Amino acid sequence: MQHNNISRIFSERDFFDLNADYQRNSDVWDLSKKQLFIDSLINEYDIPKLYFHAFSEKLHKVKKYEYAIIDGKQRLSTIWEFINGHFALADDFVYFADKTVNLKGLTYRELGEKYPRIRSRFDSTNLPIIEIICDDEDLIEDLFSRLNEAVPLNSAESRNAIGGPMAKIIREIADHVFFKQKVAFNNKRFQHREVAARLLFLEYSLQTENKIYDTKKTYLDRFVDIFKKSSSTTSLPSGDHIREAVNDNLTELLGIFTDKDKLLLRSQRIVIYYLLARELKCVGLFSALTRKKLELFDRLVSENKEIAERDISKANYDLLEYNKLSIQGTNDASSIKERVRILQEYVLK
Repeated sequence: MQHNNISRIFSERDFFDLNADYQRNSDVWDLSKKQLFIDSLINEYDIPKLYFHAFSEKLHKVKKYEYAIIDGKQRLSTIWEFINGHFALADDFVYFADKTVNLKGLTYRELGEKYPRIRSRFDSTNLPIIEIICDDEDLIEDLFSRLNEAVPLNSAESRNAIGGPMAKIIREIADHVFFKQKVAFNNKRFQHREVAARLLFLEYSLQTENKIYDTKKTYLDRFVDIFKKSSSTTSLPSGDHIREAVNDNLTELLGIFTDKDKLLLRSQRIVIYYLLARELKCVGLFSALTRKKLELFDRLVSENKEIAERDISKANYDLLEYNKLSIQGTNDASSIKERVRILQEYVLK
């Protein structure tokens, strides 16, 4: 890519889509890693190539951008944050070209005030950018996945990079108001998408085989891959139908929980609450499910644990089992089914 110095790329940053669907979140790098990258640029270290997806005129009209970032999002975000004054150089920064020059702790603005020549060199640094010209977004997603094979993507990130119709549906479900308002854990590394994938997979399994399977990575990846490879196969249930079912059930759950509900502080609970609500809805007993009952059940589980520690013969076995299964093997099908059974029995009493 020509005309690729830092100053030019920064001035045209509004033309770059840093949040393509296959991307990971932008806040993965911690401060020390960001400072080290800026250190590398100022000290003229060689850095890995960045890969940009150059949109054709047709895609440009649809997406309102000229480029999407395939690989290099963290590096670009870091450069822009440094220029915008969000962080300073490290306190142990060493300028190798002249070690008598003290740049420690300087911001981008301070660098320009005290050492304008050094900042000018930084601004004119050419970034090694490769343009990919292609309208096949599945191919772009595959390239992203390959480029990141050596990078520790988590399960949700690597599954998102598989692409295809189910990966898109997972993203849509993770944007449901239930996740945005009710869930109490953050979405820093697509945790909401991880839960969305489990719900969609379970809905798919129940619709096709009336059976619950393990919600481990291998099963979820295969589920997404099946829809990518066989999206036109008539034997598969419609992805839209699965999405609508999950969407409707999550909408039903909105009325149960408060915003940032402490009952939804752990992701594995959502699967249990979802399956319980789904079962009660099927038999016309959804109204039996209330937040008060769920909160009281939690308290009973905690109290029962304390009783067991004093005298296990006086403890309730089902509550002990629920507590144990909530800690270990939470993605096992047997654990999921047993927890739903125990909680459902309590709710209907």
